[in-house]
Amino acid sequence: MNTQNPTGIDFRDKQQCLALIDSLPLTKLDHVHGTLTTLVRGMHATPPAPRAYLDVLELARPSLDFVQGELASRYAQTALPPGSPDELTLRRIVTLWQAMARAYAQVAQLGGEDTQVQSRLALICQRCVHYSGKAIVEYFRARRELPKGLWSDLHGYYATAEEWRIAQVEVEDPLNDWQRRQSCAQAYAEILLLDVGNPYGRGPREFGWLVGWCRRFAPFTDVLEADPVSGDRSYGVDLWSDRGLVPLAVLQRSAHLRQLATVRLSAEMHGVLDKLKRNTAPGQLGLGEDCTEPACSRLLVSLYRPWCLAASPRRFQRRAASGTAQVCYGFEAIHFHVGGEEFEQPEHVRVYSREEVEAIWTFRNQIDPTHHLYVRAAQIGYTMENWAVADESAGGFRLLRFGTGVRVEHGQLLGLRPPDGERYLLCQVSWLQYLESGALMIGVHVLPGAPQPIAARQKGLGFSPSEKYSRAFLLPAMPALEQEPTVVLPKGWFQPERLIEIQTDRRVEVKLIEAVNAGTDFDRVRYSQLNSAP
Repeated sequence: MNTQNPTGIDFRDKQQCLALIDSLPLTKLDHVHGTLTTLVRGMHATPPAPRAYLDVLELARPSLDFVQGELASRYAQTALPPGSPDELTLRRIVTLWQAMARAYAQVAQLGGEDTQVQSRLALICQRCVHYSGKAIVEYFRARRELPKGLWSDLHGYYATAEEWRIAQVEVEDPLNDWQRRQSCAQAYAEILLLDVGNPYGRGPREFGWLVGWCRRFAPFTDVLEADPVSGDRSYGVDLWSDRGLVPLAVLQRSAHLRQLATVRLSAEMHGVLDKLKRNTAPGQLGLGEDCTEPACSRLLVSLYRPWCLAASPRRFQRRAASGTAQVCYGFEAIHFHVGGEEFEQPEHVRVYSREEVEAIWTFRNQIDPTHHLYVRAAQIGYTMENWAVADESAGGFRLLRFGTGVRVEHGQLLGLRPPDGERYLLCQVSWLQYLESGALMIGVHVLPGAPQPIAARQKGLGFSPSEKYSRAFLLPAMPALEQEPTVVLPKGWFQPERLIEIQTDRRVEVKLIEAVNAGTDFDRVRYSQLNSAP
């Protein structure tokens, strides 16, 4: 058998290609993926007749979509570092998406004299935009920087549809689970919405919703020629560039500028949110059967600003910065570095073993209160890393780490000491992205206020009066930012009305009210103080 064609078929023969697709064992993902890749490449090298070529590509779509999605789940749960085992999977998936876009483009080229192919140019262009956009989606899913050329490919396919005056023509698309139809302009807007929907700042579940919602809401957008009097707050794209949407203010005006108009989208999103408030199931609104409240509404509200208010100014403007920030991970290490001492159970619940009592007595005169904090942290095993500061604002930092280090996840709590600071701050990872250079870049949001390390324990039914304390933090009120005092607790503790006892210089009982920040390993919660605990 020809090693370049392990399928053993003639790619110019439509019936052989169709039979190969029908025989694919979809449970064998890698085998099926390899076969489909060979088929698409083989037809590109030795193409069937244009109409037959198009028929084969259309029949291959459902199997290809299923297999690509299953393989992508291997890296969908976390950022994909360069050099990791699943990087090859990412490359294989992107390569096949791009090959599909080129295959449809080749059909249009070969079918220039075929009236039936010419009558389906709108479908062909929609498929080209759809598959070139899929390549961009995969890099967002893997939290990887987009390689050069991906945006240029997408813009080029869309510009061709505009040139042929078919960008607005809707065509059948059975894989579009929203309306089973889509135009080239809608497929293009789908990727533009994703680009400004903060894809690097979404957890796996939210990212899956976001991808589906971009398709669901794309029909309510318009890709228009840039209006010279549209103002600086509109988002635009240069079809001759290799980048996504940016504020029109930074683009040089030309005939190949387009802007994303979302007036109709704003009305649609308001309508959806209103129905969610009236307890309509998200699945009935086209948001997905797996969507749940209140997370669904929170995500929609967070998308309204970038999608419908366009390029609104940042609340806190970033400024260039340099230097090295020290970062620590996990409640134990953060509590240690913020407080400068090891955590101990308060005396009223602490039970000493005989060995501990003997050790305290034996070594009571050898305790060195000036022992270096970082030496002790290393002894305990509390990891601390140095990150380069790329820029900062009053609300957070953009950081870079070169080389390997502790795994970082979206939404994670970090302890961070700025280059010019003496104290550690509490931060949450807002987004993360691996650059082509291999460096990890993250954006972190500073939880407002100077954190105070405390001990906390849960009270009420199911909890013993001698329940052990856990590490937690108090954050003070910040009137200038309209922030009430909050407590930072381990994930899973928060329930409305739950009672918590906190220990500082005294014991205080508080009632939890509302989660202000929901992280992967913590919740920041508003509370009301009840009384001093007995």
